[in-house]
Amino acid sequence: MNRIGWSIVLIFTAVALLYIPILFDNETNNKPIDGDIELVPNYQAVNLDSKLYNKEGKLSHQVIADRMEHYQALGFTLFENPVYTLFLDDGEPWQVTANEGTLYDNNRIQLEKNVRIRNLRTQEYVKEITTEFIEIDLHKKLLQSDQIVTISGLNYVVKSVGLSGNLLTQEYELKDHVETEFTPQLRQ
Repeated sequence: MNRIGWSIVLIFTAVALLYIPILFDNETNNKPIDGDIELVPNYQAVNLDSKLYNKEGKLSHQVIADRMEHYQALGFTLFENPVYTLFLDDGEPWQVTANEGTLYDNNRIQLEKNVRIRNLRTQEYVKEITTEFIEIDLHKKLLQSDQIVTISGLNYVVKSVGLSGNLLTQEYELKDHVETEFTPQLRQ
């Protein structure tokens, strides 16, 4: 081998010796540090469609979401674009949609950004509640918000800052009533 060949071998060897430790070091940097292990989800789902049944075998909850991440150590599950359908004891549903949702281990869900709660019953006074944030206790079917809330039904719209309510009894308390607009239907 001539001097040019030995020079090429020497250059490749030097480059390899310089880059091999960097390659192995990058692999170890990708692993989470023990203190950050809670920040890694235990499991994830894409295009989630989950149904939960009660003890009698009746459908009680259905969750559809673009993405879901469960963090067991932190005690919550994150949802992107959730559609959460909550079936009451009589089987009648309420459907809740939002851009983001967080379900906690104590069966409390917080929904944020473009929250829309629709009553899927046909003859109810409250048809829809919209807000930017709401918290729902899934066991007791209680909801509360401290944000601007709009409640609408047949012939009326009510606006408030803050709300607490019970989906079972259909009783709602406005924290700071802002405006009510009533538009009666004319009979023909």
